Amino acid sequence: MSLIEKAKVYLVGAGPGNPLYLTRKAERCIQKADVILYDQLVNPFILQLSKPSAEWIHVGKTPYTKYIKQERINALLVEKANECQTVVRLKGGDPAIFGRVAEEVETLKAHGIHFEIVPGVTAASAAVSQLERGLTERNVSTNITFTTGHFKNNEDNEIDITTLTHNGTLAIYMGVKRLPQLMQQIKSHIQKDFPVAVVFNASCHNQYIVTGTVTTIVDRIAQLPERLGPGITIVGDVAREIQSDTVLPLQSPDIILLQGPKDACLSLAYDLYEQGQVAYLDYQNDNTIHHTQRQKITELIQQTRIKEVIKL
Repeated sequence: MSLIEKAKVYLVGAGPGNPLYLTRKAERCIQKADVILYDQLVNPFILQLSKPSAEWIHVGKTPYTKYIKQERINALLVEKANECQTVVRLKGGDPAIFGRVAEEVETLKAHGIHFEIVPGVTAASAAVSQLERGLTERNVSTNITFTTGHFKNNEDNEIDITTLTHNGTLAIYMGVKRLPQLMQQIKSHIQKDFPVAVVFNASCHNQYIVTGTVTTIVDRIAQLPERLGPGITIVGDVAREIQSDTVLPLQSPDIILLQGPKDACLSLAYDLYEQGQVAYLDYQNDNTIHHTQRQKITELIQQTRIKEVIKL
């Protein structure tokens, strides 16, 4: 087999969930994929950019629940790379920011499999854009630290908060569950009561923002009636003077189904997402589509409320 014919694995960032934030490189990888191994937080519409014959494999990791082990994902990557020409490992956000990309890279290298990391828009960037601020700001925030609030085996470790002592911004991924401990750590080391914003589902239809300070944010989050989805916590002066949302979003929105030529449906779907709508292509009865695609779309349609069916 010549070099150009060798299988290749793309470790692709799908962004924060809004398909409008998908990079052109990610889109191209998805379009040519023979198989896509996708995470829980990947918007199903993004999967629909793939070709009809592409196999979809859910390897999602839902927080605080049982999920497929990383070792099994690694094994699947090797297995599919030996069977297919183009394999896409599709991850929410940026695969290199708390996406376990290093473990998958090590596996691919060990098996001599060609690969490429395709960056995506990370949750911190999406969240701060929704706050109409920047992660850095002249004379306000001169540096930033990305950290995780969720550690292996649920260890109760402290996080690095030194950026807050140097006019910086702290972005905490996967930290909502441990928010009381994290805010207590900050209070015990730093006197200033920094502004805090927690952005759930950043940039998506069900985005919700809760704001406060290091001393108040825990109580405000505790008042929420339900878990709203993945949240990223921004601590620092860039989160100043931000207002909390007052109306909780629908967690299961009414969706619009599009039927007709794929290119036309995709174009309209992007317009609908620009308007804050949620749209999927409806091909559950198309036998030319890979059965894993039909199965996924059928499940989505059965589990959500249909607002409208548009035939093109």
